[in-house]
Amino acid sequence: NQMCDNPRTGRTVNDIVSGDCRTGEKDDKCEDCRERPMEDVKTAHFTLCQKPWECLPHDGGRIQERLCKKLITEWFRVRKDLEVNTWNKEEGVGMFKKDIFHGYCTSHGKKGYIPMEVPRL
Repeated sequence: NQMCDNPRTGRTVNDIVSGDCRTGEKDDKCEDCRERPMEDVKTAHFTLCQKPWECLPHDGGRIQERLCKKLITEWFRVRKDLEVNTWNKEEGVGMFKKDIFHGYCTSHGKKGYIPMEVPRL
């Protein structure tokens, strides 16, 4: 479960972690899961990244911001796939950072989110 959280007690500065490992592992065994390839991620917890419908682009350069951007982009890609390929809906019309939000945000923040409309069966 990818949480984008620092594995150590200290701050991460320029992608360098500091402090003790939160799991009690020795320094050389303390894995920073934020560096794992996206292909390895099976589930994500969005607390630190905030929920996708907050339409936050995570434009910063810190390791957790880069990872949050990837996770949010994948969430919206899956949403687009569901709506377009399963429900036969048109693609989202939002133009805000379409490379991240795939047409489902019109602006930054919760008010910019275009809610999903589940078709009636």
